[in-house]
Amino acid sequence: MVSSTVAERVASLREQLDYHNHRYYVLDDPEITDAEYDVLFRELSALEAAHPELDDPNSPTKRVGGEPAQGFTAYEHAERMYSLDNGMDMDEWFAFAERVARSVGTSEVMYWTDPKMDGLAMEVIYENGRFVRAATRGDGITGEDVTRNMRTVMNLPLTLHGDNQPELLEVRGEVVISNKDFAALNARHAEAGEKVFANPRNAAAGSIRQLDPKVAASRPLRFMAYGIGRAEQGGGPIDWPTQRAVMEGLKKLGFAVAPEARLCASSREVAEYFRQLQEERDGLPFEIDGVVAKVNDREMQEALGFTARAPRWALALKFPAHQTKTRLENIRIQVGRTGVLTPVAELSPVELAGVVVSNATLHNKGYIEAHDFRIGDTVLIQRAGDVIPQVLSVDLDERPDNAEPYVFPEQCPVCDSSTIDDGKRVICSNPVCPAKIDKNLIHFVSKAGLDMEGVGKKWVQKLADDEVLNSPADLFSLEKITLLKYERMGDKSAENFIAAIEKAKADAPLWRLISGLGIKHVGEQAARLLADNFEDLRAIQRATFDELKEIKGVGDKTAESIHLFFNSDLGTELLTAFERVGLWPTGGAKAAEAASELPLAGKVFLFTGTLPVKRDEAQAMVEARGGAAAKSVSKKVDFLVAGEKAGSKVDKARKLGVEIIDFDAFLALLQDRPQPKAKSLLDF
Repeated sequence: MVSSTVAERVASLREQLDYHNHRYYVLDDPEITDAEYDVLFRELSALEAAHPELDDPNSPTKRVGGEPAQGFTAYEHAERMYSLDNGMDMDEWFAFAERVARSVGTSEVMYWTDPKMDGLAMEVIYENGRFVRAATRGDGITGEDVTRNMRTVMNLPLTLHGDNQPELLEVRGEVVISNKDFAALNARHAEAGEKVFANPRNAAAGSIRQLDPKVAASRPLRFMAYGIGRAEQGGGPIDWPTQRAVMEGLKKLGFAVAPEARLCASSREVAEYFRQLQEERDGLPFEIDGVVAKVNDREMQEALGFTARAPRWALALKFPAHQTKTRLENIRIQVGRTGVLTPVAELSPVELAGVVVSNATLHNKGYIEAHDFRIGDTVLIQRAGDVIPQVLSVDLDERPDNAEPYVFPEQCPVCDSSTIDDGKRVICSNPVCPAKIDKNLIHFVSKAGLDMEGVGKKWVQKLADDEVLNSPADLFSLEKITLLKYERMGDKSAENFIAAIEKAKADAPLWRLISGLGIKHVGEQAARLLADNFEDLRAIQRATFDELKEIKGVGDKTAESIHLFFNSDLGTELLTAFERVGLWPTGGAKAAEAASELPLAGKVFLFTGTLPVKRDEAQAMVEARGGAAAKSVSKKVDFLVAGEKAGSKVDKARKLGVEIIDFDAFLALLQDRPQPKAKSLLDF
């Protein structure tokens, strides 16, 4: 039987993690560091593994996904999820507003307006404040049950906030991916030779419909609420008299809502809001394709009712599409930091969404072949937010007679080395190709690497072009006299440049160094996992492929990339160079980055007697917070945690002046809060 102390600790950890998830993913205002969050998460994972009877499908640890499903089951919506009628211009909007005014008998109608997110429509259902089900809209009557995948969406509350929670709540919204996350996702897919997505909506929909929830968990999905179905409390409907009240209520319960939404006092104010949002559209974090205007008064909504397919009290005002046609003049090849040859379309300049576009991505060899893009073709291009424009399709009716299929170069355009064609991608075979070196150096100093503030990318590129820098390790041998040879590099600038490098060397945690190496499939998350599991770079190099893939969160492909890199000539030379220049951070369970800030940093604990948890679990709690666990009593021990039937260790600790505490006081130290009144030493 699990002790009440452990159950309370598990409940507390879940509550804390839910709170910090909301701060990070919904409010974009985190209160703790990633390292501090990881400590809480690891402790909860350990306690849940040790006590399976405390399993909860809505635990924050379940967001990583489970086993693949065999298929999706149908789910019938209790209340129909209607579509919206569209208005394509202001004439159609004002005609709609006049119909509403005639129907309700007044022209003084207020409208709740919000951006029309271009995502996958979804219903999420809560019973007594707990997430129980999610279903796609489908045909509005029947959708697909995607509960397991939606549970992995990080900004979706699994337990509603506040004390006064609804008995039943059906929330409607859109599953979306931000423009920034979409660009990064497509870049990763293109570099890996995998299918790229045409737009954020397709990426979101495709992610939710994956049978393996781990795939959904790996995608940067967000849920944005826009309305409700049934909402019941105290045996009746919740009293939310307006659409504005609904949205404010959802926000208080922990849901993300569009911050750009607002209440408009008239139909003309809606028109002004539409024009304003159309101008701001490209600067918004998410792709939107219009504005949705809803009658604010819910009694009016009920009186207006529905047609066979849509509510009579709402209209979607659509923006013009960010797409246009132009001519594909040429295909230029760029070489990335992993050696992948990336095709770039050179286009006849054309204005799109207020910007003149002359280049667009073609992703990879597989994308060109799948669409049969040829020089001279008339192509359809698209621009979403500040994402790099992409070529979507070709107009075959306008193809010139002399247009030939594009053939990828057999030599690298930068170093003339032979290329490797794996069917989807073409890769430069030269491990020291200048393009790889240049881009790896820039990656190394960027925020994705060591985050060298004050070391400009243009200067790194210049030093690489002049072969002053040939590897990341060369940065740490750079001398001021070398920099002073360059125009526009004065004495003070050179000093600041060197100081920034030295600061990065002194401060760099192991995970940043790993991330900065530019290993295929290894981003921040995988780098942190490696830093948590290995003492230093040599320890990673000694690890076998099987040992690497056993790390939770590291898949076979990632493990293979890590193993290949660290056992290559290039990897071995780089490790030796890092050792030589003194760039050698350490990691493991007490990573230097986190340990100094953790509540038990530098403290040594010893456990004796019968505790509410297993001895190794208690020791893991200490180590996760920067402390150490001893095996015997000595002067080095700071705290002896004594459980029931504590033995002779208590007497020895008392003689050595070691502080003796009970398990409740130990938990208080874990949580960095005042200790409860201590028991008398006679109690032990």
